[in-house]
Amino acid sequence: MSTLAELRDLLETDLDDAGNATWSTDEIDRGIQRALNEYSGSNPQESVDTVELSSDGREIDISSASVMRLDSVWFPYDASDPAHPPNWVRWSLWGDTLYIISGDEPASGEVVRLFYQALHTIDGLNGESSTTVPAGDEEILVLGAGAHCALQKGRSAIGEAGVSGETPEHWLRWAAPRMDAFNEALRRVRQRELLKLDKRVPLFREGWERDSVDDGI
Repeated sequence: MSTLAELRDLLETDLDDAGNATWSTDEIDRGIQRALNEYSGSNPQESVDTVELSSDGREIDISSASVMRLDSVWFPYDASDPAHPPNWVRWSLWGDTLYIISGDEPASGEVVRLFYQALHTIDGLNGESSTTVPAGDEEILVLGAGAHCALQKGRSAIGEAGVSGETPEHWLRWAAPRMDAFNEALRRVRQRELLKLDKRVPLFREGWERDSVDDGI
């Protein structure tokens, strides 16, 4: 799996800007983040996490899990003696607050196990320590990040004098087919992942998913 530094190098090669004469490192990273967010929308990271309750009550802060879409909630959960079948509960989610609807009121010290979808991460980006994007899809990120960088440069350069010899129209023309190719690649990724889901026995779930996700931009 590639780190942020390695993805930067690939992107700067595609942009013919190895010395960062046209794009700063921050602009490169922003392009990678935008592509990563869009990729995560097509193929989110499947995650499982636990939250230990610090107080009694049905309202539980799950901000530590960075949930994009919550699928199922197992409560109570005991890692040393997990129940079978799992005790799936009814729930509601508002922002980062999980509300347990069914069963007894949760008590301090008990544990909730979450099955959810999250944004992917890249080692070195936003302080993350691992890259979760499949290695075979990393070129898709580079493609999308390059398109975003060129679009940003084309828009910001309109009406400005530059020394690179490139015009805003040049960057916009360069970006357009790459953005089309990126969107087509994301469509194929979605189809691939849907085929996997068709073969999977679904988890029991009762509750409501978050209406939308903030892409962090």
